[in-house]
Amino acid sequence: MTRRRRAHAAGTRRARGVALLIALLIVAILASASTALAWQQTLAIRRTEDLLLSNQAWALALGGEAVAAQGLANSLQGVGEVNLTQPWAQPQQGQVGSDAFIAGSISDLQGLFNLNDLAPGSSDSAIMRLRFQRLLGAAGIDPGLVDAVADWTNPIPVASGSEGAGDAYYLGLQPPYRTGAAPFVSASSLRLVRGFTQQAYAHIAPLVSALPQVTAINVNTAPAPVLEAIGLSPAQAQSIVALRAKTPFVTLAQFLDSAPLAGLKLDGAGLVVGSSYFQSAIAVRIGRVRSDLYSVLALSNNGKVTVLLRARNATP
Repeated sequence: MTRRRRAHAAGTRRARGVALLIALLIVAILASASTALAWQQTLAIRRTEDLLLSNQAWALALGGEAVAAQGLANSLQGVGEVNLTQPWAQPQQGQVGSDAFIAGSISDLQGLFNLNDLAPGSSDSAIMRLRFQRLLGAAGIDPGLVDAVADWTNPIPVASGSEGAGDAYYLGLQPPYRTGAAPFVSASSLRLVRGFTQQAYAHIAPLVSALPQVTAINVNTAPAPVLEAIGLSPAQAQSIVALRAKTPFVTLAQFLDSAPLAGLKLDGAGLVVGSSYFQSAIAVRIGRVRSDLYSVLALSNNGKVTVLLRARNATP
């Protein structure tokens, strides 16, 4: 009897131990499930908050764009020349409400080299090609790639020059694609052109634009490398930058006759002191959300500003 009681007691303890283990396992599973549900709920709430903040930031960015466009129109109303001492060129920033910050600036796209100036048929294409070759050389890029850039916009997609490239070249790549066969819409498309690696594009990108028509370079706003590309030495370019900061050029003749260019027979073709195309850059931050809006603005002769292109969180 004693032996039976002992066996029964041992069996009972084992059963209780198994039951306890099962209970602990159930508790662990429930705790894990509840933690996972709580985490998913937290993520859902955060995603919703970020979506709302993103929509608010986008609305503020569009508002900043409208303010920039109106400021540009007011700043240049009745003014013939465009220069960096005018109100439109001064960056602005401020706070909206308790936790929203907005900053904005406007840059002159005609101070850069317009890639579409290389389009076939342009009256100044020869001198523009020379200037772009200089710009490429200064950026450490093969000047011969001017052919490839010009070919990209040619409606007839064939190669011209020793380093040109038409459809036959691009269709042989992996993955294959065709030339633009039309004017550049965005300077970023330069990354698709033969020879323009990501590194090469990064070097040239701050100096080029893609405008909807053939334009001239504004010598009042062009950075020093672009001034060098039009035929100035580095010292002359720096002297022009310093001079125009105090006394901007009112006419192209004034620029060509300026002291830094004394004795330099500079060709004035494709050069101006005014501009019609600009880019606004609006940055909005609300809490942990940031929204950047880049817009290409066109200023007409009647003072109206039109938005031609928008790019969110990336330059056009």
